[in-house]
This record gives sequence, structure tokens and C-alpha cells, in this order.
Amino acid sequence: MKQFNTAVIGCGMISKNHFKALKNVENARCVVACDCKPERARQAAETYGIPRVETDYQKVLQDPDIDVVHLCLPHFLHAKVAIEAMEHGKHVLCEKPMALSPDDAEKMIAARDASGKSLGICFQNRYNESSRYMRQLMDSGTLGRVLGARGSVVWNRSPDYYTGSDWRGTLEKEGGSALENQAIHTFDLLQWLTVPIKTVEATCTTKRLKGVIETEDTCDVYMTGPNGERLLFYCSNCYVANAPVELEILCEKGSVRMVGNLVTTERNGQKETRDFSSGTVLGKDYWGSGHGFLIEDYYKKLAAGERFPISGEEAIVSVRLLHAVYASSRTGQVIRLQQWNDSGQMIPERR
Repeated sequence: MKQFNTAVIGCGMISKNHFKALKNVENARCVVACDCKPERARQAAETYGIPRVETDYQKVLQDPDIDVVHLCLPHFLHAKVAIEAMEHGKHVLCEKPMALSPDDAEKMIAARDASGKSLGICFQNRYNESSRYMRQLMDSGTLGRVLGARGSVVWNRSPDYYTGSDWRGTLEKEGGSALENQAIHTFDLLQWLTVPIKTVEATCTTKRLKGVIETEDTCDVYMTGPNGERLLFYCSNCYVANAPVELEILCEKGSVRMVGNLVTTERNGQKETRDFSSGTVLGKDYWGSGHGFLIEDYYKKLAAGERFPISGEEAIVSVRLLHAVYASSRTGQVIRLQQWNDSGQMIPERR
């Protein structure tokens, strides 16, 4: 199997999941820990046995021996560094969100196509066993047509979480908080498991963290699908704990509901609950354990020359949804997603 030399750019909180996962990937060798803060890069290198430390990501991109870069950077740098990396001939695995705007996400896809390199985005919760089970169930058609769905992420982020950072809680660098940073994974699952979203109406507010952040700590969203499906989503960072995420899908012939690691299916008056708790969680349990599975699959597909299943076309869907949510909240208007034309028909994605 082809071996890949890998560098992790950005050694903050989320990078731990990448460093841990890379140790278990047979055909990847992490050779560089890069961060603009030298002490953070050195600490990561010492902790995970990385042979080289860099503080300038440009040196990593200019190194011909580096095949793949993992981008664990603040949101506003994702598109910029990903595009530069692909232009330098590197494959890219980028943390969520893909970009802060649909335009920047489109530029990432264009850079991927021009360079012929692989672009992967970390929506690792799609790899959780519970999520995969729900996707198989929905694909089977046994529940019938989707009627509606709802999702909920109610967590806790203290003021210190934001004041200790130079980018979190800022519109320019983070883009959004409760939805864009924390609840984005469940928000992504909601659309991935159900129907294409046609319209979005949302309210984003700052309640507990007024004066601390520029972004939202609470958000509620009402969406519709192509056949009148109604989807609701709520998230907040104002709770006293990190509660298990919830996701429910109601269909013509039954329903499926996930609460944390438990998935309950109801069909023909019969209920079945499966527990997908696992001892292999990388990071916080309420995030799930998908990082390891996603990163392993990324390198498996890369070695085989196959397309990674969460590339630009898939990840840009969430970028457009987030953009619509924030636009609706700012203007008070119902936003129709760009992929729908004036006749109410969906415009096919280019491949």
C-alpha cells in the first residue's frame, strides 16, 4: 500500500484527534507538526512523537516530501491555506467548516479540480456507527418518504472558552459559534439523512455571552424540503452541561430517533433501540468517535485513487446552509438555497 508523508498544520484542540488517529493509519506517517505558536507545535511533536516542528506553514507546503496536509486551523484560514496547499501539489484534509462562504468553498473545489489533488472535509460524525446505521435505514426505503425532522444540540461554552482565543467568537475569523462551530455536525447529519433543503428561516441570538462574543450562542432554524417536508433545528451554548445530541426523522411508515449513542426505530407499532456506545472515542464523547474512521478511510481512498466521499460537492452543502441561516437571521427573510431555480427545480451539482 502506498505510504503518505503527512503534516498537521494547526496544533490546537482539534488537532489531537488527528494526531491520535494518524498513529493508527497504516499508510500514513505524520512527519511535521506546524503551528504559528512554537510552544504548541513543540508540545504536539513531543506528545505524539512527530520528528519535525515548523512555525511557518509555507515551508510545509514547499516541501516536496510532504504528500498530505491536515488543516486544523481557525475557520477563516481554511479556504486560503487549502487552496495554497493544492496549488503546491498537496492533498488536503480540512477541518469543518469547509469555508466561511459559498464563494470560497467553490474556489476550493476549483483548486482541487485544477490540481488533481484530493480534498476531504472532516464531517466525522457521518462515520459514527449510529449515523451509518441511520443512513442505511433511510437508504433502504423501509420507513417511506420523509415527512419532517428535527435536531437539537444543547451544550455549554464558558466565556473563558472565547476570551482565551484570538479568533473564537469573532465574525471575521470564526464566522459563527453555536451553529458554525459546535452544532455544525448534527446540522450536517440532519440534511445528509433527509432531503435537500429548499428554504431556510432562522433566528440567531446572543443570550448568555452578550459582550463576550460577536457571534451567536443560540440559534433556531426552520427549513422546508422540495415536497413540503418541515425540518427544525435548535442549538445553544447556554446550558450548564454538554447534553447528548438529538436527531429525529419522521417518515410515512415509521420513525428513527438518535439521542446520544442510542438509536430507536419505530415501525408497524414496534420499537427497537440499539446502543452504539463505543470505547474507541477520540476526543469528547458527545462528538462521537468518527475522526479515526474518517481519517483511515481518507487514506484508504487516497491509496486506491478513489474519490473521498466527503469532498467539496458534499461539504459545500453545509456551507450554503450556514450562509442561508445567518443571512435569514440578519435580514428577517426566508432564504431560498442557491441550488433551486425560479421554477422550483433543483439545479444538479457539477461533478
